[in-house]
Amino acid sequence: MKRLITLARNMKVRHKIIMIYMAVGLVPLLAVGVIAYVNINNLVTQRELENYQNVLSLTVTSMDSDIKVYNNLSNYIAYNETIADIVSSDYSNDYDFYKKLTSTLDPMITSATNFHTDIDRVTIYTRKDIVAHGTTLMPITAIAHESWYKKALASDTPYWVVDAKNKTVLNVRRMPTLERKNRVGILVIALDYNQLFKRFSALGKYNYGVYVDAEGQSIYHYDGMINPQDELSFKIAKADAKKQDSRVIQATSSETAWHVYFYRSTMSLARAHMQKDFVFLGTILLIMVVVSVLSLRWTSKFIVDRIEALTKNAKAIQDGKLEVDVTSDDKDEIGTLIRAFGQTVERIKFLIEEVYESKLNEKNYEMRALQQQINPHFLYNTLSMINFMALESGQNAISKITLSLSDFYRTALNKGNNTCSLGDELKNMNAYLDIQQMMHDYEFELDVFIDDELKDYETPNLILQPIVENAIGHGIDLLEDRKGVLRVYATSTDDEIYIMVEDNGVGMDEETMEKMLSQNSKGYGMRNVNQRIKLLYGEDYGLHIESIIGQGTVVTIRLPKRKFVKKNPS
Repeated sequence: MKRLITLARNMKVRHKIIMIYMAVGLVPLLAVGVIAYVNINNLVTQRELENYQNVLSLTVTSMDSDIKVYNNLSNYIAYNETIADIVSSDYSNDYDFYKKLTSTLDPMITSATNFHTDIDRVTIYTRKDIVAHGTTLMPITAIAHESWYKKALASDTPYWVVDAKNKTVLNVRRMPTLERKNRVGILVIALDYNQLFKRFSALGKYNYGVYVDAEGQSIYHYDGMINPQDELSFKIAKADAKKQDSRVIQATSSETAWHVYFYRSTMSLARAHMQKDFVFLGTILLIMVVVSVLSLRWTSKFIVDRIEALTKNAKAIQDGKLEVDVTSDDKDEIGTLIRAFGQTVERIKFLIEEVYESKLNEKNYEMRALQQQINPHFLYNTLSMINFMALESGQNAISKITLSLSDFYRTALNKGNNTCSLGDELKNMNAYLDIQQMMHDYEFELDVFIDDELKDYETPNLILQPIVENAIGHGIDLLEDRKGVLRVYATSTDDEIYIMVEDNGVGMDEETMEKMLSQNSKGYGMRNVNQRIKLLYGEDYGLHIESIIGQGTVVTIRLPKRKFVKKNPS
């Protein structure tokens, strides 16, 4: 027995899994699935086609109801004696005619359009000598060139004219009441094309088309096919309907004799079948899962326990704990993997410590090299002399910018230290902003508010100035339609401090935001600030950018909440 257990332990993991699932799960599941699909496929297909036939019939009936309403309205106006009297009568002057139109005809037509919002206009075309009155009354010469003009004169009932290209729908007919008064008249009711046919674009969720035919001409087409090049096209829908293709359903309008063809792809039908078969197949799958779970419990001592231990170790390492507490003497793949994993983690620990220390030293050397390029005493003495000369000559603006420049460099150099208090970092930023405002002639507003309680906490040196510089140069300076506003504020939790730099500039897209923090840049830009914070405090800290084009940008600095302790420069 012990020898068999050892043999099982040393067997390849792939072979263990294949043997168990082939015997217990895969073969029975495939057999049951195929049998179930074959048995219910035809039934579900027929049921779906019947459902869509009912939906299409109801939709066409609904359209016919609307069309019947418009036909009744056409009959009402065409046979209205009052309207005929107004239009056909001769008036002694134009004012009497206009008064009759506005007091009687217009309200009658307007009431009809108010009750039916799908109607764009109702127009009566009559005598050649009549003066056009808005869209209500026009001379018949205005439509004499239309292709439907002669059919309208000969039609005792409403005649529908649909132009799919220009998306127009007209209900036209002659007016018998005017003919009895020796006048020629044609009534035109113009309808909203999209409203009349909108119901055909909501028959299904996806992957179907609708084709409406009137006297051999296409008057409406909706194509929602996912892959039109591979699926049924509306150009062959009519022909396939005559062949009784299962993909095409037909219905005819009782009011207009329009033929409506609804077509779906075989792919769409198959997808619907799979959704309906899922309940049945899911039940079978559940049974097989229960059997598989029982089998897995027997094999867990060989495979799962060790994999779970290794996974637990991997998650701990992902969280930053580089310690391995799982070992194995087994000779299969899992045992080899566990041993290799432990060796790899040890090597990673060594490399991380080595690289982290070298990167931190590199940044320190870069900062000190930059600081040492400037002779602080010479710089401060020079700026002090410029300030004194400016005050003597009454140049207060020069004195102010000189003092701001002196404060900026004093806080920037920071006696060679890489960290400072948030209060000192704000002094550096404010000095820089004073200079920028004078350079911009105070064209943008500042709103800086940081709680005094936060000013004693630690922050890396020179992190705010590059961010506000970017906000001014790439956001506020590009504004043309409003005055720029730059806001700096902060909040905190028990463990962290969040400093926000917000501008109402032009904003930036996703690609530009990524470049700000990922691409190489010269000098101490936002990328450098983000890297310095991460090197000092870890990957959980750094910069986060949010921006909306045309509205502005917010840069959030995330820092640990630590009290600042002054250090002497080394």
